[in-house]
Amino acid sequence: LTEVGTPFSNVMVITLHLTLCDENPHVRMDTSLFEQVLVNIIKNAAESIGEEGNIFIRTSVFPTMLEIADTGAGISKEVEAKLFSPFFSTKPNGQGIGLIFIREVLSRHGCTFSLRTYADGLTRFRILFP
Repeated sequence: LTEVGTPFSNVMVITLHLTLCDENPHVRMDTSLFEQVLVNIIKNAAESIGEEGNIFIRTSVFPTMLEIADTGAGISKEVEAKLFSPFFSTKPNGQGIGLIFIREVLSRHGCTFSLRTYADGLTRFRILFP
Protein backbone atom coordinates (compact mmCIF):
# COMPACT_ATOMS: atom_id res chain seq x y z
CA LEU A 1 0.00 0.00 0.00
CA THR A 2 1.06 3.57 -0.44
CA GLU A 3 0.26 6.93 1.08
CA VAL A 4 -2.38 9.05 -0.65
CA GLY A 5 -0.85 11.12 -3.41
CA THR A 6 2.35 9.08 -3.81
CA PRO A 7 2.83 6.58 -6.63
CA PHE A 8 3.34 2.89 -5.98
CA SER A 9 6.98 1.91 -5.96
CA ASN A 10 8.36 -1.39 -7.19
CA VAL A 11 5.15 -2.19 -9.10
CA MET A 12 5.31 -5.33 -11.21
CA VAL A 13 3.18 -5.42 -14.34
CA ILE A 14 2.76 -9.06 -15.28
CA THR A 15 0.02 -10.10 -17.66
CA LEU A 16 -1.42 -13.58 -17.15
CA HIS A 17 -2.59 -15.40 -20.30
CA LEU A 18 -4.76 -18.50 -19.87
CA THR A 19 -5.30 -21.05 -22.64
CA LEU A 20 -7.22 -23.82 -20.95
CA CYS A 21 -8.64 -26.85 -22.72
CA ASP A 22 -12.42 -27.21 -22.77
CA GLU A 23 -12.33 -30.60 -21.10
CA ASN A 24 -11.30 -31.02 -17.48
CA PRO A 25 -9.12 -34.11 -17.33
CA HIS A 26 -9.08 -35.89 -14.00
CA VAL A 27 -5.70 -36.53 -12.41
CA ARG A 28 -4.92 -38.04 -9.03
CA MET A 29 -2.88 -35.55 -7.02
CA ASP A 30 -2.59 -34.40 -3.44
CA THR A 31 -4.31 -31.05 -3.96
CA SER A 32 -2.49 -29.27 -1.13
CA LEU A 33 0.93 -30.34 -2.40
CA PHE A 34 0.05 -29.57 -6.01
CA GLU A 35 -1.21 -26.12 -5.03
CA GLN A 36 2.19 -25.43 -3.45
CA VAL A 37 3.91 -26.70 -6.62
CA LEU A 38 1.89 -24.23 -8.70
CA VAL A 39 2.60 -21.38 -6.29
CA ASN A 40 6.35 -22.10 -6.48
CA ILE A 41 6.40 -22.32 -10.29
CA ILE A 42 4.39 -19.12 -10.78
CA LYS A 43 6.42 -17.28 -8.13
CA ASN A 44 9.66 -18.32 -9.86
CA ALA A 45 8.26 -17.13 -13.19
CA ALA A 46 7.26 -13.76 -11.74
CA GLU A 47 10.66 -13.30 -10.10
CA SER A 48 12.38 -14.14 -13.38
CA ILE A 49 10.31 -11.52 -15.21
CA GLY A 50 11.10 -8.66 -12.87
CA GLU A 51 9.11 -5.51 -13.52
CA GLU A 52 7.15 -6.26 -16.69
CA GLY A 53 6.31 -9.33 -18.74
CA ASN A 54 3.94 -12.20 -19.39
CA ILE A 55 3.06 -15.55 -17.87
CA PHE A 56 1.25 -18.04 -20.08
CA ILE A 57 -0.67 -20.96 -18.56
CA ARG A 58 -1.80 -23.65 -20.97
CA THR A 59 -3.45 -27.02 -20.51
CA SER A 60 -4.16 -29.93 -22.84
CA VAL A 61 -5.96 -33.23 -22.57
CA PHE A 62 -4.01 -35.39 -25.07
CA PRO A 63 -1.49 -35.52 -23.57
CA THR A 64 -2.73 -34.41 -20.16
CA MET A 65 -0.37 -31.49 -19.65
CA LEU A 66 0.04 -28.21 -17.82
CA GLU A 67 2.54 -25.66 -19.07
CA ILE A 68 3.56 -22.44 -17.36
CA ALA A 69 5.73 -20.22 -19.55
CA ASP A 70 7.22 -16.79 -18.91
CA THR A 71 9.03 -13.98 -20.69
CA GLY A 72 11.66 -13.67 -17.97
CA ALA A 73 15.43 -13.67 -18.18
CA GLY A 74 15.65 -17.28 -19.30
CA ILE A 75 17.85 -20.16 -18.20
CA SER A 76 21.27 -20.87 -19.64
CA LYS A 77 22.26 -24.47 -20.47
CA GLU A 78 24.81 -24.37 -17.63
CA VAL A 79 22.19 -23.34 -15.07
CA GLU A 80 19.61 -25.74 -16.54
CA ALA A 81 21.91 -28.67 -15.76
CA LYS A 82 22.03 -27.67 -12.06
CA LEU A 83 18.42 -26.60 -11.49
CA PHE A 84 17.16 -29.62 -9.57
CA SER A 85 20.33 -30.05 -7.50
CA PRO A 86 19.93 -29.66 -3.73
CA PHE A 87 20.74 -26.18 -2.43
CA PHE A 88 21.47 -24.73 -5.90
CA SER A 89 19.84 -21.33 -6.46
CA THR A 90 20.27 -18.45 -8.86
CA LYS A 91 18.66 -16.09 -6.35
CA PRO A 92 20.91 -14.06 -4.02
CA ASN A 93 19.12 -15.29 -0.90
CA GLY A 94 17.74 -18.51 -2.37
CA GLN A 95 17.96 -21.74 -0.42
CA GLY A 96 17.70 -24.06 -3.41
CA ILE A 97 14.85 -26.14 -2.06
CA GLY A 98 11.87 -24.92 -4.13
CA LEU A 99 12.63 -26.93 -7.25
CA ILE A 100 13.63 -29.94 -5.15
CA PHE A 101 10.18 -29.81 -3.51
CA ILE A 102 8.52 -29.53 -6.94
CA ARG A 103 10.56 -32.47 -8.29
CA GLU A 104 9.66 -34.68 -5.32
CA VAL A 105 5.92 -33.93 -5.44
CA LEU A 106 5.67 -34.43 -9.20
CA SER A 107 7.82 -37.57 -9.23
CA ARG A 108 5.84 -39.17 -6.40
CA HIS A 109 2.65 -38.57 -8.36
CA GLY A 110 4.08 -40.19 -11.52
CA CYS A 111 4.41 -36.95 -13.48
CA THR A 112 7.21 -36.16 -15.88
CA PHE A 113 8.32 -32.56 -16.25
CA SER A 114 10.83 -30.26 -17.87
CA LEU A 115 12.08 -26.73 -17.31
CA ARG A 116 14.02 -24.94 -20.03
CA THR A 117 14.24 -21.82 -22.12
CA TYR A 118 13.39 -22.30 -25.80
CA ALA A 119 14.56 -20.52 -28.94
CA ASP A 120 11.45 -18.29 -28.87
CA GLY A 121 12.73 -16.80 -25.58
CA LEU A 122 10.03 -18.36 -23.39
CA THR A 123 10.98 -20.40 -20.36
CA ARG A 124 8.54 -23.28 -20.04
CA PHE A 125 7.79 -25.52 -17.10
CA ARG A 126 5.87 -28.49 -18.56
CA ILE A 127 4.15 -31.11 -16.45
CA LEU A 128 2.85 -34.30 -18.07
CA PHE A 129 0.40 -36.25 -15.94
CA PRO A 130 0.20 -40.05 -16.01
